[in-house]
Amino acid sequence: MLCEKCKKRQATIYYTEIVDGKKYEKHLCEKCALEYADFVYEAEDGSDNALLEGLLSSILGSYYKSSQPVKKEGREAVIQCERCGMTYDAFLQGGKFGCANCYSSFGKQLEKSFRQIHGATSHVGKRPKGFVSQTDRIIKDLSEVDRLSIRLQDAIEKEEFETAAALRDQIRALKAKEESQNV
Repeated sequence: MLCEKCKKRQATIYYTEIVDGKKYEKHLCEKCALEYADFVYEAEDGSDNALLEGLLSSILGSYYKSSQPVKKEGREAVIQCERCGMTYDAFLQGGKFGCANCYSSFGKQLEKSFRQIHGATSHVGKRPKGFVSQTDRIIKDLSEVDRLSIRLQDAIEKEEFETAAALRDQIRALKAKEESQNV
């Protein structure tokens, strides 16, 4: 899809905005997104590259500033990483964590921010071509009876009893076949 603004470059940034209950979608290239007022930020090195951390920090920063700060003994509590000492405010300004432990340290704030922005805390979008999850790899290595048992359990949980009965019958047939071959 081409950029809606310049109509020259490929749109790589998809932005959804809800104003007064109406949903507006914008499909922009990186260059036009930088010119768009909501995406403007200044990188520390002076470059105007549209980096994920800058975009994320601007989104999270606006959400964090709009939420009520936590007060302790009359002053604002500072959320800080125990390992590297980075504060949540410093993360919002820079868009990068100081260390691997920052994600755990800022977990509650990040979870609230992600839920507010995306409506969920886990990604459920597209996967790269050829992607095989760890769960899919494990299931692939299981026997046919075990795979059918997993599908049976899923059908029972979803209350799809006709499907569950058919899967139960398939499992019984496979087990009977295995027993007759072992005898």
